[in-house]
Amino acid sequence: MIHRKTNFKTIWQRAKIRPILLLFAFRGITSALLLFLPMGLVMNSLGDRFPFVENAEKIQFDGENENAVLTNIKGINNIMINGKNPQILTYEFDFKGQKKESKFSVFEPDKTDFLKTGDIIPIKNLNGEAIPTGFEQYTFNMNFMYYIAGVVFLIGFILCYLLFSKVNKEIALYKTGKIMEGKIVAISHNKGFTFTKFGSSMDVHYEYGNKLTKSRTNNFALTINKTIGESIKILVSQDGNSSCLYPEMIAKANGWKEN
Repeated sequence: MIHRKTNFKTIWQRAKIRPILLLFAFRGITSALLLFLPMGLVMNSLGDRFPFVENAEKIQFDGENENAVLTNIKGINNIMINGKNPQILTYEFDFKGQKKESKFSVFEPDKTDFLKTGDIIPIKNLNGEAIPTGFEQYTFNMNFMYYIAGVVFLIGFILCYLLFSKVNKEIALYKTGKIMEGKIVAISHNKGFTFTKFGSSMDVHYEYGNKLTKSRTNNFALTINKTIGESIKILVSQDGNSSCLYPEMIAKANGWKEN
């Protein structure tokens, strides 16, 4: 079987003649990564300063009622909701004869505004882990941003897959397609991006056998001195169901031998 040589440059040439698909696929992937990166940095920066009790619900239901001494109340200054900051409550309690310190983040200004250092607050204690009762744990929720980034990434991935499918189909024809002739039916030009002209190409509509199809190329020399109704060299799959224009410049660059 025929097996012609191709390289990465060939793949890139086939991708860049589809500039809109290439642009949105690239932007979808990179935009998602650019969203994940700052979110990760924000979460890491808040990690040490933003206490979170993983099993707060279990402690609430199974913990024992005790009292603790409030030793500090500190606002989380880089988060503000309706002009108020969430608060970190730091408190001490006895556990097996020793003083133990714990922290809990809350956002209930109507309650925390009346608290002061030294107050006795009720807590629930479960094996040395304690949470204050009467408060709900505040969590800095960025899940919606992850959902947005995930959707953007999915769109970019789908577009990448569509681009890959189109390019891969042509590369397969380059490697194993049979050289035949088609008859030009029409030629249409694609301008590409304004100013840069990146992605400019043309669609050559042609027929072979009983099939009418088209193939995109950026080698404008292919149609020089050719008019509608004249023949043009094409590559046809082994089963005859798909085809593309024979890439003269790629063939020379990769040392293809016609047979």
